[in-house]
Amino acid sequence: MEEHILIQLSRRYPQLLFPLSYDTKNSEAYRCAVRRGEPFAGTPDFSFSPKDRWMRVDTPAGCAEILLLEERKDFEHCVRALAYQCEPREIPSSMGATTISGLINWEKIHGYLDEYEANGGKNRDFAFRIFTADRKNYTDRIILLSSGWYSAVEPRTVGLSDEEWTEKSVTIRQYHELTHFICRTLYPENIDAVRDEIFADMIGIFAAFGRYDVSLAKVFLGIEGEQYRKGGRLENYLESADPNDFIAKAVRLIDWLAQKSEPYRGDVFGLLLELFGMPELKDLRMT
Repeated sequence: MEEHILIQLSRRYPQLLFPLSYDTKNSEAYRCAVRRGEPFAGTPDFSFSPKDRWMRVDTPAGCAEILLLEERKDFEHCVRALAYQCEPREIPSSMGATTISGLINWEKIHGYLDEYEANGGKNRDFAFRIFTADRKNYTDRIILLSSGWYSAVEPRTVGLSDEEWTEKSVTIRQYHELTHFICRTLYPENIDAVRDEIFADMIGIFAAFGRYDVSLAKVFLGIEGEQYRKGGRLENYLESADPNDFIAKAVRLIDWLAQKSEPYRGDVFGLLLELFGMPELKDLRMT
């Protein structure tokens, strides 16, 4: 029987083997396994769904690695383990995907050192210092996806069956996060948190439906007419600011994206690069 992907990944990221607790990251076992790469014989607390998937997607910014988890509790557990050092923090119900950067991949490190010794190398400590001098050699950036409804929006709101909306939701999430992956890599100096969320939603919607749906874009953010609906995703990116203060800017950006994407019939990544490279985008910043 093939080993479940979460068991395989625990050899890269041993924090997946630890219980969720605010004390875990301070334990000696955690420090040894996660920070020094020493063996740890824990058991991951996951459902191990056969629908969980590990994917690699080629993008204009390189290969992106994606972990799709069928069960919501498994998604939340992975976010807490990998992004928050096993702290049991609250995960908003409207959050169904995230990108985590800077993860130490102990498989890469051990693989390099084993190869070094197999080729006659004698000083493993020296090889470790040389290899880990460059973080690019041993750190990962992965995308975590859940399979629930996008932005916690119910199927009846978008006029689809449960199965159809679940499938569309996964596509939207995947391309939403791939948009961040590409833009953070190719345009690291051009970041605006709220603008980029709206932009990523647009690419996700376009990938799922073949067109940009303005009404969906507003529903995802929590915009109803000229008011904000509590619980929408917009509040996730504004810290203590009032979401109602950003509605006019958000609608302006949504309308601009609709206008620019309407005639486009090519590859979705081509649309992303074309729009993100337009000079007028700088005038549509949100924060």
